[in-house]
Amino acid sequence: MRTRQIIALAGAIFLVFSTSPAPAHTVLVNSIPQSESVINSIPPEVTITFAEELIAIGDSNSIKVFDSTNNDVSQGGVLVAGPTLSKALKTSDKTGEFRVEYRAVAADGHVIEGEFTFTVEASAVTTSEIKSEPITTSPSPSGNKLSIYLILSATAIVGGLLILIFIWKKRAK
Repeated sequence: MRTRQIIALAGAIFLVFSTSPAPAHTVLVNSIPQSESVINSIPPEVTITFAEELIAIGDSNSIKVFDSTNNDVSQGGVLVAGPTLSKALKTSDKTGEFRVEYRAVAADGHVIEGEFTFTVEASAVTTSEIKSEPITTSPSPSGNKLSIYLILSATAIVGGLLILIFIWKKRAK
């Protein structure tokens, strides 16, 4: 009987530690304006689309757009619609490089942060003349301090303790 209990305990521990977390998290798939694009004027808004749905929890999602002198040219709040974030920009005739910083919370709770740039030039070609290439960025590390490994470790410890308690109670009878 004791051999069966040890085998069951070892099997349970093996199952807990052999599961691997899902490696994929959402990534940026498109932006308007596109990363590294050259456009004629500042667009009315910046739109960023991700591969998965986003959730809105307070001010957890953000977009900030800075001009070449590091002034924030975005205005209003961030709109979350499915996998898309958007934010209005101030009307301006400024030119130069603009930096977009974003932070989004995916439906799975992971935080995605990143940035990209675009350039506004008075005599720029239109974006339809620019050859479009898909944006390939890897997800940046999450600011989330509670990782899946901590959750798995806690589950393994609690599960192991419950199994030991069950075995000891069974043995005491």
